[in-house]
This record gives sequence, C-alpha cells and structure tokens, in this order.
Amino acid sequence: MNEKMFCYQCQETAGCKGCTMVGVCGKQPDVAAMQDLLVYVSKGLSAVTTALRREGQTIPAGINHLITLNLFTTITNANFDKQRFVEKIKESIKLREQLKQTFLDKGGNPEKITFEGAFWTADSLEE
Repeated sequence: MNEKMFCYQCQETAGCKGCTMVGVCGKQPDVAAMQDLLVYVSKGLSAVTTALRREGQTIPAGINHLITLNLFTTITNANFDKQRFVEKIKESIKLREQLKQTFLDKGGNPEKITFEGAFWTADSLEE
C-alpha cells in the first residue's frame, strides 16, 4: 500500500494543486511530513521568542538563524534527508523548552507562549 501525502511546498506540485502520493520532485511522504513538522515546531519556537521579546529579553542570534535555516530547509528541493529534519526538529524543541523555562522563570504567563500542537517532545519522533 502506498503512503499518502500532501505536499504543496514547491513550484513543481502536480497540477499546481499539491502532490498526494510521491512528490513530482521525488520527495517521499515521510520527508514531506518531517518538513511540515519542522515548520510547525519553528512556529512554536517563534511564539516563545516573541513573548520573550515583548518582555524586553534579547534572543541569541543563533536562535534567530536557526528559525531562518529551518524555514529555508523546508522550501528547497535540495534536501530530502529525513534524519536531518529529525535533528533540526529535536534541536528546535530543545531550544524552545529552554527559552520557555526562561520565560516562566521570569514570571511570564504560560498562556502567552502557547502555540497549540507545537509542544512535541523530541522523544515523540520516530527514528
């Protein structure tokens, strides 16, 4: 049985509507899912950095760069390495949790950093 997917991440999508089995570019469903998850986790990390900035905190340049790199990695058809996506997801989750704790330690309201669904743990990813 073929895995189903929905990928609309590039200009090569079938019929300009999205690929549903295997990408026209050769991308497999598991990689498309990892790309989507990386975008989602990056949104969660961004929610925490935004809350910290509102509280006057400076975000390390490396985190800003990571978010940019995460997003670039998902829009290019040059990288279909599933393990690379898993590593970026884990790194992003780890940093998000560290920043989240910093925010809470400074008395921040947890509702200000909630991004529904993005609070996966690194252990929840299948290798």
